[in-house]
Amino acid sequence: MINGIRLSGMYRGAYLLVNSGMIHESGYAFTELTGYAKSEIHLKNISDVFQVLLGRSFSMCELESKGFVNAFLFTKSHDAIEVTVSYLPEKDSGQKLYTLRRKLNHILDSEKFILDKLLNENNVGVGLFSSPDFRLLKANQRYLDYLDDRYQGTSFLGKCPEEIIREYKGSSLEHQLNSILENGQMLNWNEIRTISGEGIERFWNCSLTPVLEGGKVLYIISVLSDVTDNVLRRKHMEEQNEELTKMIEMKDEYLMLISHELKTPLSVITSSIQALEIICKNELSEKVKKYINKIRQNAYQQLKLVNNILDNTRVDSGYFRLNKTHVDIVQLTKLIIETIMVFAERKGIKLTFSSTIEQAVLETDIELYERILLNLLSNAVKYTPEGKEVNVKIFQTVLNGIENVCIQVKDTGIGIPNDKKDLIFERFGRVDKLFGRYTGSTGIGLYLVKMLVSLMDGEINLESKEGVGSTFSIFFPLRIIKL
Repeated sequence: MINGIRLSGMYRGAYLLVNSGMIHESGYAFTELTGYAKSEIHLKNISDVFQVLLGRSFSMCELESKGFVNAFLFTKSHDAIEVTVSYLPEKDSGQKLYTLRRKLNHILDSEKFILDKLLNENNVGVGLFSSPDFRLLKANQRYLDYLDDRYQGTSFLGKCPEEIIREYKGSSLEHQLNSILENGQMLNWNEIRTISGEGIERFWNCSLTPVLEGGKVLYIISVLSDVTDNVLRRKHMEEQNEELTKMIEMKDEYLMLISHELKTPLSVITSSIQALEIICKNELSEKVKKYINKIRQNAYQQLKLVNNILDNTRVDSGYFRLNKTHVDIVQLTKLIIETIMVFAERKGIKLTFSSTIEQAVLETDIELYERILLNLLSNAVKYTPEGKEVNVKIFQTVLNGIENVCIQVKDTGIGIPNDKKDLIFERFGRVDKLFGRYTGSTGIGLYLVKMLVSLMDGEINLESKEGVGSTFSIFFPLRIIKL
């Protein structure tokens, strides 16, 4: 019996006796349970004491209407325990009795539970939150360090998000946390940035995993991993890549500038040779004609190199713009072959053309197609010995179930070994390099051909046999267009 209220066996233990809202008595078991001495709570308001012990979300109205509630209590040493709080009013005296009885909780109390292993035996931050109010019940120091870095607080245990985070109510974070309670699914955040009071920047990956029982979320386990080193390393690499990209862009601009500067005098040289042959045709000796021919060959070779460098730079820089028009690919191919016929004849090589299609109108870029075919023909003539043939053939075929036009350039030259076929389409991959001799090739022509064919939605294949010759086949989808 305490001041007229009899304590039955049901209510023996930790209790608080309240008169006019103020605590007048507390049992020794209360001090043992909570760590707070009688002098620390004597004549204190019961609501204020329960806010300290049970958190701000604890409802006195719910307790007094139901007679008891289950809640999480934080001791003076910040340990979380689960208790049943009971309420018993005395009608005659107006006094109120509140008792607290500890409940067995295998998650909070068992030292062998996996949470304790996570808290103590890992280099990650771990926190345990209650449901549905998200009070922080337990956390290791690494998790508390994260909260301190992010929210600059002094104490986080026992607090709900609205006590830690400004403008929490109605925020996206509140909606995300509530979604865990509704669907019981795990939630992840990556690379959360924090800055400590000392100005140290850190990045964290965070996961929230609900613990369910009977389909209801009882707790939420949060795990944090410090990914600062990985993020800073990636950012450093991104900065280096950005610098490298700028350097490549500067290199491309420099190459384009130099190539344009070289192209002008080369064009003047070739034009001068043509004018010289027309104006002074009857005055040139055979010896002079021979030297003029050498000048022309070398000028064309250098002009081809300059054009290839320009085109490579444009392709790599993304500056290439297709200018597609409707053109008869058969007639266009025939005209291009005629421009190189004289060079093949001077080397003693027979250049032939045939087509099984009378007309094939495609939507293509004439200038780029000319670049592709001239590169293939130039290589075919270069690597074919005197007295042999280079054949160009056009025919219709089916590739991957689609009707295609195939332009085939076949030579009878040195050929390419099977294990080296892919190399020649790489930048600076040279046929002469494969055979240990140098013929003046830069190794960018076929790389450019492959890039341009791809830009024009085509494909290129190679068949070759060492010592017999090579056949390059270009395929373009055939869409019949009436001129």
